[in-house]
Amino acid sequence: MRTPLLLLAMAGLLRADLVEQGPKDAKPSGLLAGVARVSIDPPIPIAKLNWGSQTHIVAKGIDPPGLKATALVLSDGKQRFAMVDLDIITVEGLESAVEDAAARTGIPVEHIRLAASHTHAAPLLSLERGPAGVDLTEFARVYQGYMEDVRARIVEVIAAANAKLEPAHLAGGRGTGTININRRVRGTPNSPPAVGRNPDGFVDRELIVFRIDNAQGRPLAVLANFQTHGTVLAYENELASPDWIGMARQTVEQAFPGSLCLYFQGAAGNQGPVEGFTGDVEVAHRLGRILGHQISAVAEQIDTVVRQPRAEGFVESTAFQAKQHWRVSGPRPAQLSFARVTVPLPRRTYTLEEIADMEQRITRAQRQVAEEKAAGDAWKLYQAEARVRRFRNLLNKWKQPAPQTPVSVEMRVLRIGDVAMVSMPGEPFAEIGVAFKKASPFAFTMFCGYSSGVGGDYMPTAPEFSFGGYEIERTPYGRGAAEELMSTAPALFGRVK
Repeated sequence: MRTPLLLLAMAGLLRADLVEQGPKDAKPSGLLAGVARVSIDPPIPIAKLNWGSQTHIVAKGIDPPGLKATALVLSDGKQRFAMVDLDIITVEGLESAVEDAAARTGIPVEHIRLAASHTHAAPLLSLERGPAGVDLTEFARVYQGYMEDVRARIVEVIAAANAKLEPAHLAGGRGTGTININRRVRGTPNSPPAVGRNPDGFVDRELIVFRIDNAQGRPLAVLANFQTHGTVLAYENELASPDWIGMARQTVEQAFPGSLCLYFQGAAGNQGPVEGFTGDVEVAHRLGRILGHQISAVAEQIDTVVRQPRAEGFVESTAFQAKQHWRVSGPRPAQLSFARVTVPLPRRTYTLEEIADMEQRITRAQRQVAEEKAAGDAWKLYQAEARVRRFRNLLNKWKQPAPQTPVSVEMRVLRIGDVAMVSMPGEPFAEIGVAFKKASPFAFTMFCGYSSGVGGDYMPTAPEFSFGGYEIERTPYGRGAAEELMSTAPALFGRVK
């Protein structure tokens, strides 16, 4: 009878080594997390006027990944923070949703951050982008109803994530994404500056990933932070779509079943996709899968608890093996600290020479409209008319009396143990994001643009003003504003150390 008992005991010892240790073997980190998702697919047809060159007004279908609102709520038992990843072009105009979510959940308004994925294939009603001479009243009614629905769904998804709070572990990782390129094509004597592909321009390909597991080690969420415009799908596309971002999320969620992926757009002001401005959704899907696999590879390597191989003797086998199983020594730090500051920055002003030059550009553009009418090429005529509208809109903006006050920009930082998330509104150039990430004292730092708060629009770095172009012509920030903002990084991080 002793032999079977001895064998059973030995089998039990051997079985203990079959499963490596992980979050289930760690003490609680003190972090609580909840994640939820709702669809924000629009009714079809709906206005989708994101491009001056498009000849259609409405989206006629929905790209299969669909448009999503995904919320994450974090808590240390004393304070709570919510962040929402939204498949929209901008979070401007959604302030009431934040207020309603705060009232419903008790999470302070300043602790709720909305973040736009910045897909240019989302619904949008823009009178500036035409088409000229079309009555948009009925389109406006449908669009406004949709945006009211989006606001309600934001409240719903934050409340759902808040109701799912459970013990969690969080850690970060770093990798490389390969789907972006500098998008500011330099002007030449024969052509003006443009938005496209500039292989010689500055590019930030750092990919930051946070992984959140529950107490049993099941992945709850994967957070990804990268920087490239959602502009694969352009004026030819007639679908409402999350662009490449939707397929990136879907790819990650296939790699981590049961989890949700949140994508937080980085400093993408001068970063575009390596392939884009097309009507082919398969291009968007392919680029999304590429980055999705790159995100998944980083997430797969993240240990959300402190886990190390431990020397535990030797085992006699075909070879004399060192026994070095991975053991958990404890949870990772997960204290939550938050700060926000408002930074005054110099305002962009326009000289009389710049205004006179724009008036001349309008005159030349109007002459080209007349020439294209005579030539009878409908597409070239449409392009020429769109150019006149663009120049006129810029001139009207430039002629507005400039306030004498600085432009205020709100910066937020949330520390979670040894990782951090910095956010700001608008479209900062990639150099700004890199500067903040380099200044961070934390192991991994996400830098997120396109977020809630005071401020907005493009923020170029000082050298870029000399090259002109789209972002320079419309920025509200003066030369040197980006550099002033970057200089505040150490003090911002100092508030949460």
